[in-house]
Amino acid sequence: MTEEGQWIPPLRAGRKPAGLALLGWLADTRAPRLCRVSGAPGSGKSHLLDWLVAAGTSDRTPADRRIQVVVPAAGYSVRSLVWSIGSQLGVVAGTVPELLTALAEDGRPTVVCLPGLNRAADPARVVSGLLNPLLELPQLRLLAEAPTGSPEAAALARSAVPEPAVLDLDDPQWTDRARFGRWCLKEDADPAHYPNPGAALRRSPEPEQPGLAELAARIPANPDGSPDLLAAGPELLSEFWTAAAREGHAGRLQADPLLLALAGPVAVTAALEDEDGPIVRAWHAAGPALIGPTSPADRAATLRTRLLGADEAAAARLATVPASWAGEWALWQPAGDAWPGPVTALAVGHGPYAGQLLVADPAGEIRTLEAATGRPRGRLVVNGPRPLRALAATAGGTVVLLDARGGTELLPPAQPASGLDPYALDGALGLLRNTAGAELSALAAAPCLPGAPPAVGDVRGAVHWAEGGAVLSERLHDGPVTALGAAAAFGGPGPAAQGFPLLVSGGFDGAVRLWGPGTAPMAEAVDRRDCPVTAVAVVVGPAGPVVAAAWADGHVRVRRLSDPDGARNLRLGSAVWSLALAGDLLVLGMPDGVAAVRPL
Repeated sequence: MTEEGQWIPPLRAGRKPAGLALLGWLADTRAPRLCRVSGAPGSGKSHLLDWLVAAGTSDRTPADRRIQVVVPAAGYSVRSLVWSIGSQLGVVAGTVPELLTALAEDGRPTVVCLPGLNRAADPARVVSGLLNPLLELPQLRLLAEAPTGSPEAAALARSAVPEPAVLDLDDPQWTDRARFGRWCLKEDADPAHYPNPGAALRRSPEPEQPGLAELAARIPANPDGSPDLLAAGPELLSEFWTAAAREGHAGRLQADPLLLALAGPVAVTAALEDEDGPIVRAWHAAGPALIGPTSPADRAATLRTRLLGADEAAAARLATVPASWAGEWALWQPAGDAWPGPVTALAVGHGPYAGQLLVADPAGEIRTLEAATGRPRGRLVVNGPRPLRALAATAGGTVVLLDARGGTELLPPAQPASGLDPYALDGALGLLRNTAGAELSALAAAPCLPGAPPAVGDVRGAVHWAEGGAVLSERLHDGPVTALGAAAAFGGPGPAAQGFPLLVSGGFDGAVRLWGPGTAPMAEAVDRRDCPVTAVAVVVGPAGPVVAAAWADGHVRVRRLSDPDGARNLRLGSAVWSLALAGDLLVLGMPDGVAAVRPL
């Protein structure tokens, strides 16, 4: 049917009055921010919400009737719901407080729909631990399946919306009797059960859930008699986890990390909700990257990277699953105050820092790590603590800092190796700043061009490059430049033989752009997602440029420009604040540490 120009899918069993009521709730900003869908088993609660989701998420849905988040909650626990809601809203949230903080900072009106809430792993705990805190946010509206008298309905009664809208499908007013009768005739159903379509269809009772021993017997065996988990498939392994949790044996299953990676993440997370240990902690830390449409191979690669340095035997076990990328080393934040910790900015070292990474924390303290292994090497002397937006290392080893207010500072080495001396470098940066005429927001150096100062980006969306005493500028983004990478390309006669700059920029607009100063920028973005870019990096290898980009939802993509269909996608479960390409290693700076991965 069509309602004010909105395409709406057909709603069967005479439920049009109920459907129109829910559409009215979506459009009525004065309605209670919580709507409970109630009714006896078989009354069609999930079917009605599935219909509403189809109507509320299509391209033709008006803004005032749009549903932003949908999670079929059956089997979900608090953690997996947090991860899924955060993922759909484009934020990285591993815990309830992190999700609440992100949504409070965003402030946009958000409708969350949870079909099957009554079949969550622990519905009352989901409500008290997550949904009631969410309802404290004034911009959030919640539509959930919660029958009157159920534990979840009782828990919702203690929310910030104690008098919700209630759509009780057992009430005849929400079902057209004549249409219900015609539907029964068509489906060979019994109209005497009006208004319950499930009862009218004479559905068989749900089969009993199999036990752990029965499920274990279904897992195929290797020739040596050990379980062949790869052949078992995620559905069987998910049932295995659910049965283990039901029978109180979930803690023993974490001994084999493959059981986690190869099963469905929702079932695993529900079973491990109250468990502990290195593998469980790694799973929880990686959670936002594990939920949703992920493959077993990607989950194994993500979990393995999270276990590097914490449980090397478990990491080796996960390496037996072929994947498109692999973690090389990682330094994850430990308990207490010891480093490693948050990494806000990264750069590949040069000159006296050759073979090292420069790593900045939120206070602006800079450490050096061995790029190949992550082994700590030392610290740089910095003039007082201050947050940094970016840092870069020139060919001669001078480190250039860009602070959170757009100011620059130079940290020259005791013996500069080559390139611009600090005085000339400072003058070039001043020329770039004056030409930009706006606050600087990004910085990157191309060390293979020793006579060139770093490139800069600004809050107006422009990128600037200094060359021969002049500045070349190009506006590449709608909104601020949020990340910048620089490299040198070589080849061709004349000046090109000396190398020419290749800049990659990321913006708040979600675009990744490529520009060679002195030429027109590419008409189309190299990459684009509906999420701000947080970091970029670029190197030029034997097969051409390699570009890496990270977005605010923690998604990272690496692509060789010569192979547009060969992009590698990865996530580690944290936001990614900075990136660096050190040879064939991609290094990620995150709120909880730093890791190096090798896209294969």
